[in-house]
Amino acid sequence: MRKGALKDPEIADLFFKDDPEELFIDLHEIGHGSFGAVYFATNAHTNEVVAVKKMSYSGKQTHEKWQDILKEVKFLQQLKHPNTIEYKGCYLKEHTAWLVMEYCLGFSL
Repeated sequence: MRKGALKDPEIADLFFKDDPEELFIDLHEIGHGSFGAVYFATNAHTNEVVAVKKMSYSGKQTHEKWQDILKEVKFLQQLKHPNTIEYKGCYLKEHTAWLVMEYCLGFSL
């Protein structure tokens, strides 16, 4: 992430300000890959079951990882169709992006 990136309103608006560790409970890993891991979780406020894709943007290639996250979030925000997984939002916590999506049993994200 470039210094001051979240001060840019266009970038800051891509992310919710809530603490995802307080908002999403009962995380259980359901998949893992080079991008990070996907978890089954429950929204503590709504009791809704969701899938959380955690993507780290620290370490090697931080800038490239951050750019990939921005690209994915922008794409998911535009994706609205009854036959696709619903994007719920993205949160940042300790150099990790939490991409939250509708949980769909039996499919890979």
